[in-house]
Amino acid sequence: MNAEDLVGVLAVYRAARLNLLHALDVPNSNRDPLAEFSERFVAALLGGELPPNRVQRGWDVALGDGSKVQVRYLANPAGPRWVNEHVVYRIPGVDYYALVIIEDFAVAGVVVFPCQQLGPVASALGKRHADMENTVQFTCANWRSICADADRYRSLGVQVYVPEDFGTVVPTA
Repeated sequence: MNAEDLVGVLAVYRAARLNLLHALDVPNSNRDPLAEFSERFVAALLGGELPPNRVQRGWDVALGDGSKVQVRYLANPAGPRWVNEHVVYRIPGVDYYALVIIEDFAVAGVVVFPCQQLGPVASALGKRHADMENTVQFTCANWRSICADADRYRSLGVQVYVPEDFGTVVPTA
């Protein structure tokens, strides 16, 4: 691909990005559009509010009971293996850590970890890494395990949402 072709490809991305940001009611943002989307998606899913400052340190969504939620996303291609993984971690003053799972640029689900329960969740996932009380090294196998036995993880305070819970179906390739 030559330089002119690359500039043309960037123009297509730019238009799509601007359309997404406009739909999210974000007038200007140099932040990752998937981060902007994820924060709004989790706020809508949990019935929370975004802070006035979009780059608020430590948390991204406030719930009606005063709980704070940190929001992150994990994007991967569709399929049985992921190329990206994620470390979920406890943040002082934050009650929940929400991870939006994106596969093939579609929301495959959301898992919301209670920050005070990371140790039991890590144990239930069969983790053996250091500092399990404060971190969970989250993998594709973990997501599949949570989806396969959501009630087990819900009993530990984990909230699990799949496309059927938010009214969409993940498109297939």
